[in-house]
Amino acid sequence: METHEIIGWIGNVFVILQFLMSDMKKLRIFGLLGASVWLIVAIMIGNISLMMLNIIIIGIQIYHIYKLMNQQKQGEPWNYPIGHKELDSPIVSSLDLDEREELSWYEKYKRGISDKKEDLK
Repeated sequence: METHEIIGWIGNVFVILQFLMSDMKKLRIFGLLGASVWLIVAIMIGNISLMMLNIIIIGIQIYHIYKLMNQQKQGEPWNYPIGHKELDSPIVSSLDLDEREELSWYEKYKRGISDKKEDLK
């Protein structure tokens, strides 16, 4: 077995592992590793179409990993600690909701809000 075939099998392992990941960040990292290994194989055998394919895949994976890292840094607005001066998060008030129109039937049930029109007057 030649060297580029062995490296190709290693790339196959990373690509297969990518499809077994449920965590999106790990999925993207294994996809990046698999495409990187396959780029090495493409360079070794001189296959330009395989090189271009893996360069594009690497770019896509890096873009998505970058987006995931930014989402982790920003977090969700409801995860911001109250009174934290460094974080400029919007304050969302539940008082802004018209409870009769925007709550699900389950939320209405939990809060004891009636759906009958005569009760809403």
